[in-house]
Amino acid sequence: MTQRPLDATGSQATVPIDADDRHLIARIQSGDATAFEALFRTYAAELASLAVNYLHARDDAEEIVQTLFVWIWTNRHSFNPQHGVRAYLFGAVRNRSLNALRDAGTAARVMNDLAVAEHRTAAPADAQLEASELHAIVRQAVASMPPRCREVFTLVRTSRLSYTEVAAILGITAKTVEVHMGRALAILRTRLGPHFER
Repeated sequence: MTQRPLDATGSQATVPIDADDRHLIARIQSGDATAFEALFRTYAAELASLAVNYLHARDDAEEIVQTLFVWIWTNRHSFNPQHGVRAYLFGAVRNRSLNALRDAGTAARVMNDLAVAEHRTAAPADAQLEASELHAIVRQAVASMPPRCREVFTLVRTSRLSYTEVAAILGITAKTVEVHMGRALAILRTRLGPHFER
């Protein structure tokens, strides 16, 4: 069986680029600031949320998104995403977020900050305590997932991307995304099961 050739991003999965995206890209390439602003307004908040999932710091996440959009505008004449605008933007934010974590060596600091924040915000009310406990169990379950499985789960559930979009971003097939999601959900069921049996 032959494998489809890789594109310039190393991806095998394809998200067909629709006519609206092609039109928007052409307008941005020609220097249309209104089209660029529309792109920013449409995606900036979602992209910042995705970056927060990786960085756990709103300011850093917003900076990632802003620098991406500055890069797009500066390089607008060559801006030509091959898998659609949405898949391109989410992939770029994912990659920039991972690079920021690697370059700054912030992974340990982020985990420490989360632990401190959890300790400070613990509320005495039973309902809030139970919700906080459940949130911690979910976060631990997600953290225990294999890296690719965790990444797929985050992109699908938190960023609300389709399997095809996630496949394009990660350079895997949609079927592989489905397999990772199955594993992720099995891990969550295993971890959450005892909590609901009480």
